[in-house]
Amino acid sequence: MRLSELTLKNFRNYRSLRFRPHSGFNYIYGDNGSGKTNLLEAIYYLSHLRSFRRISREKMVLHGSKGMYASGVFTAEENAKVTQLEAAFHGRDRKYKKDGQELRGLVPYLDSSHVIVFFPETPQVIKEGPAARRRFFDQAIAAVEPQHLEDSRGYLKLLSERNHLLRNGGDSAMIQVWQERLIEKAARIIVRRKRYIHSLKNRLSHLENLFGETRESRVSVSYEAGGLPGKDEDAEEDIRDALQASAQRLAREEMARKTTLWGPQLDDFHLSWNGRRAKDVASQGEQRLITILLVAANAGEYKRRRRETPVVLLDDLGSELDAGRNKRVLLFLGSLGAQTFITSTEEPRIRENEIDGRTFLVRDAMVESKE
Repeated sequence: MRLSELTLKNFRNYRSLRFRPHSGFNYIYGDNGSGKTNLLEAIYYLSHLRSFRRISREKMVLHGSKGMYASGVFTAEENAKVTQLEAAFHGRDRKYKKDGQELRGLVPYLDSSHVIVFFPETPQVIKEGPAARRRFFDQAIAAVEPQHLEDSRGYLKLLSERNHLLRNGGDSAMIQVWQERLIEKAARIIVRRKRYIHSLKNRLSHLENLFGETRESRVSVSYEAGGLPGKDEDAEEDIRDALQASAQRLAREEMARKTTLWGPQLDDFHLSWNGRRAKDVASQGEQRLITILLVAANAGEYKRRRRETPVVLLDDLGSELDAGRNKRVLLFLGSLGAQTFITSTEEPRIRENEIDGRTFLVRDAMVESKE
């Protein structure tokens, strides 16, 4: 997958921009505050309809403007199919288009491209609680299985309804109706999570060898589904039965606490370093390395499952890794064939990395090719 053209109007500090990136590596440099990260944010927003900075859409609008517009032209590698995505909002009015057609449901839009990002706050997936890890991995799963997004949204809606009944002393028969529907979606979510993590384990091991890490510095990931069967390849029927058993066992406690006490909203993904919890033992640099490995592994898994590479964004990578690991990351992405965008405050030396690409200078909300 390649982004061949990006158009912005009133996005962050860009009043108007038309940017044509290189199909391989794009090295974007400039002073702090010049708009380098804003450019990556626009590419990410076009694919995900949200910012990787976890801010509202309104904060992405140029100061003094009432709305913004972003458009991207993506080309699929497998069949050279060209897709144009457009996203705009003005006040409360939002419009999303694919190939000029306005869409009602978001899944066809979100399944049209995939952008993966690493930025200085990505290691929060290790430092923060389970919710951050669920977001990180669920997004990766939804990229290869779009139905995961629909099931996750449907599950949260059903969960909210069931919790409402529990809080307000709802009829047990009605609670049971919501419970059966909740279990169906929960089982599908858990099965996908288990299978994805099973695939990711082997990929992480391969990447560690590729990056030259020693046996004493190993990262591992596992998925804990709230006391349910621990195998990676549990059948959906087995998961449903286990969830039903949990619901029955916890029924009285749920009525007392007035909330659902089972299900994927309570699960966690455990990240380990040298056999111990990464949050406790990994240094800042090691946490950055772990998250880079996860980003690279997700990119590799996406290519395996979807037969095309995602677009990869690396914000300020040079300050996060040492020179040797930095180069190995770039060489891996080059071997994967991923179109990659990398930001830095210093002008990069492309030839030293032995990677084909182009350099762009960002200055005064303008992007200038230096080739």
